[in-house]
Amino acid sequence: MARGDHRKGELNFPFVAIPKAILQGQDWPRMSARAIKLMLDLMGQHTGKNNGRLSPSWEAMQRCGWTSKDQLWKAKGELLGVPWAIETRKGRPPSTSAWVGFTWWPLHWHESMDVGPRDWPLMNFVNLADARIDPNEGRERLKRKTVSFTRHTGRLAPKRPVIDPPHGSMEAQS
Repeated sequence: MARGDHRKGELNFPFVAIPKAILQGQDWPRMSARAIKLMLDLMGQHTGKNNGRLSPSWEAMQRCGWTSKDQLWKAKGELLGVPWAIETRKGRPPSTSAWVGFTWWPLHWHESMDVGPRDWPLMNFVNLADARIDPNEGRERLKRKTVSFTRHTGRLAPKRPVIDPPHGSMEAQS
């Protein structure tokens, strides 16, 4: 058996992970597909040392396959509406792009950020999963019409062939 270069349970390729508390929270089901794609594209920029400096600029997102500036701006607005994605620096055209960070990673502060290191709400999504959405909210529950009936054991029991006892039937004896 060949020995791998990685430890047991460790993946030998880079990946991004989303905390389950976010997936189970109120905001996730309400997000559009474009906002989720933008979030995944920004998470793909994370190197482990640049949270808070993830760039949703048009130039960076074109490399990820974005073809519409309008859709990108809508996705950015929607993504920044959730509490676990924070804009750490406002964009100032023409040469300064906006930066975004996610609160499940520690902030890698830079002096050009508009957010201070003490203001970073690390792990603020943990309590969001407790306030889950009720899937039946706003929907009237169906009321089933209950029908009362009596079960007759004779109807439900399997039919057996009638066999006369070996000593004769009871009718013949009387």
